[in-house]
Amino acid sequence: MLKSFRTYQLSIQFYQACLVLKLPRHIRDHLLRASSSITLNLAEGSARPAYLR
Repeated sequence: MLKSFRTYQLSIQFYQACLVLKLPRHIRDHLLRASSSITLNLAEGSARPAYLR
């Protein structure tokens, strides 16, 4: 399901783009945590609700 979820795919591309940025360490760490959080939240939110399982 996530392979066809366009927003999820874009969030992965955004994370990968953040990996190559040359920034001060504290800013880069924060950006990587935030961008990975986007991807993880989309994956979690796309799961079927527990009451439907």
